[in-house]
Amino acid sequence: MNNKYQLISINKDYIDIDSFKIELTNRAFRYGDGFFETMHANGLDVQFLKSHYKRIKNSAEILKLELPKYFNIDFLQKQIEGLLVRNKLFQGVRVRLYIYRNSDGLYIPDSKKCDILIEASYLSDGYYRLNKKGLNIGVYDDMPKPITLYSSIKSINAQFYILAGVYAKENNYDDVLLLNNDNYIVEATSSNVFIVKDNTIITPSLVSGCVNGIMRNQIIDMANTLGYNVIFNNISLDSLNNADEVFLTNAVSGVRYVSGYKDKRFMKKTSSKLIDRLNTIFR
Repeated sequence: MNNKYQLISINKDYIDIDSFKIELTNRAFRYGDGFFETMHANGLDVQFLKSHYKRIKNSAEILKLELPKYFNIDFLQKQIEGLLVRNKLFQGVRVRLYIYRNSDGLYIPDSKKCDILIEASYLSDGYYRLNKKGLNIGVYDDMPKPITLYSSIKSINAQFYILAGVYAKENNYDDVLLLNNDNYIVEATSSNVFIVKDNTIITPSLVSGCVNGIMRNQIIDMANTLGYNVIFNNISLDSLNNADEVFLTNAVSGVRYVSGYKDKRFMKKTSSKLIDRLNTIFR
């Protein structure tokens, strides 16, 4: 099994990674002018591709990026398949797509046209596995995540998340929760957040400033089918102390359960049910 990729996709072409160069005028480098999408693949199948494609289209619209006319869901699927085959990646794969403006200009770009870059890298498992060791989390409160039109997309300007990650590492946390301007929990560094109390699952609404996660939406649907009462509400720090469970979700890891926050300890009953249902759908 190949554990490193050699080829990447640029627009319609496949090129060797060593031949890819970033120009000084590249707007992704200069301004963080673009967004990314992370997907999970197994074999040649990309999980929830329709949902990812819909989010890509929406993100491009928000950032005023003009996708090429050839870019549709069939092209996306075939381009990813071609990349996986060429790199001999046939089991668990992380697929990461970048879309960034390719025009000249300073803060005022010359056009809305964009480039599309796709990379793929090996994951140790093709299925979603619940973490064996629960996450020990903290709270990043040095600065809030602003609530804006762009809050729900995955911008390549990720400085806020990087600083939160540095804070987590400096304080020996596995991850940290992020707060919005109203001092409510909005998400983690790379995941949406859910808390469980009795038979109710609570997650922040999109208006709170969280990313519109693909796995977030899948988990919401699955939780409803499993008989949970899912509500969208603000989550305060005090809510953590009253919760039975806390778990995080993203498209690559699926579900990760949290075992501890300060002196509080959490169970993983709901997380286990959801990961089992996720893999049932996946298979």
